[in-house]
Amino acid sequence: MSEYKADLTAISRRSLLGATSAAPLACAAPGGGRPTDSSLIGQCAQWLAAEFEADALARRWAALEILAVSGYDYFHLDDRQRRALPMAPEMSAIETKLDDLWRDQKRQFKAVAKMAPKNVHEAVSLMVVAATLDARDEGPTGPLIRLTMAFFANATCPGCGAPYVPASLPKS
Repeated sequence: MSEYKADLTAISRRSLLGATSAAPLACAAPGGGRPTDSSLIGQCAQWLAAEFEADALARRWAALEILAVSGYDYFHLDDRQRRALPMAPEMSAIETKLDDLWRDQKRQFKAVAKMAPKNVHEAVSLMVVAATLDARDEGPTGPLIRLTMAFFANATCPGCGAPYVPASLPKS
């Protein structure tokens, strides 16, 4: 059993996701403008943009590999022969770009994981990053989820004072 499941005051992911999906509907974004790049929301947005770009590039690379396999017996070629294929320059450029994106994402994730949310929108931004990581593969999302859970466990709406996570919501 997870150490967090043993804590009866802990909020389950299901409860948290239910509350976070409703919270943006109840409160308007502060300032209404575009977040700065150095803000938590801006950092999350940069990470997501890199994630979406990497996903598109990986799909393009896979499509090129399928062409190489179907037309050139790709898996039976040595490295020199693979580099001579017509799609090799694009595949190589994609690999280089993906390496750069993944390095940037790692750096951005470390920065995001050090930041604590100060409002619903920042907390939800953390949840989107965590959910994206979880969807790709189970990774180091625990710190983001715990920060967000801690925020929602005690946070109240600045407009009406109601808690974002109602007491009636199951806690485990």
